[in-house]
Amino acid sequence: MTDSRQSSAPGKPVAIRRLLATVLEDKKWKSRLELHRVFEFWNAIVGREIAAVAQPSVIRGHILWVKVAEPVWMQQLHLQKTLLLEKINQQLHGEEISDIRFQLNSSLPPPHPEPETRKTKPVLIDRKKEQDFDRLISSLDNDDLRASLKSLWLRMQSSNR
Repeated sequence: MTDSRQSSAPGKPVAIRRLLATVLEDKKWKSRLELHRVFEFWNAIVGREIAAVAQPSVIRGHILWVKVAEPVWMQQLHLQKTLLLEKINQQLHGEEISDIRFQLNSSLPPPHPEPETRKTKPVLIDRKKEQDFDRLISSLDNDDLRASLKSLWLRMQSSNR
């Protein structure tokens, strides 16, 4: 039985372009490759904040599995699933992701927590002590180092009260 797509006689060389096209079609790799483009544009679709805590992991059939760093983010993404599917499928040509499933994955780094604002009473610093400390660190050439030391000194003064 001969393959109707094969125009060359058996044993004759076939152009690699034709061979690859045949393999892509037979194995349905073209549609798989199109679906996997989501890995290329994921960060652009979801934005930097979400991309830091959620990354596509695998595509099984037409279902996209996404690793998520924390349960709170997983819930948030689940609520946005319809919108995400729309945005993803707009980028794909001729193929569609039918569903997104989220899985908790502790290997992703957790997002950086917002710095806590300390609610402390303002502390009155002895002006003479502060001037003495400023004189002491004034010989340092590095502005950042001086600022860090001053900040540390001020914190120590407020914790001693």
